[in-house]
Amino acid sequence: MGVMEDLWEDLLDETVFSLFAIHSNLEDYSLAYALNSAFGLHLRRTPEDLELDRDGFFVVFEWKDETAYREWTLFRNSGNEYSRGASVGLFKDEPDVKRRCLIPEKREVDFFLKLEGEEKNLKLLPGLLSIPKVSTAYRLETAKLKSRYNLIY
Repeated sequence: MGVMEDLWEDLLDETVFSLFAIHSNLEDYSLAYALNSAFGLHLRRTPEDLELDRDGFFVVFEWKDETAYREWTLFRNSGNEYSRGASVGLFKDEPDVKRRCLIPEKREVDFFLKLEGEEKNLKLLPGLLSIPKVSTAYRLETAKLKSRYNLIY
């Protein structure tokens, strides 16, 4: 396990990105649309959700801006974990759904916006705060996050 953590640590050191926490009661597709409108992006939902081994499935929107050499990724922090239903009871054949977090130490955050590439001349924070129904947004230091490996997608 130590070797894998070293490899992930090296990969994270080489990957430079900005991370913003977004608090909003918007649906994921509505926030992606608002971000597209506010910043001129083209975020689209990925064909498959991000699947983490024990933590479930998470909705992801992404866009690679090839002209500015930037990659934008919007993650929903909460996801679903599906498991076999209860062996007895009225709904024994239905799957059991549990809520999981992409970054468990930041449970209060609804979405994460990751920007790979230079942030030059982008006023991201004021732009995020100007979106209606975004209650707050702020920059996060990825080095302080225990679950930062989940953001490599």
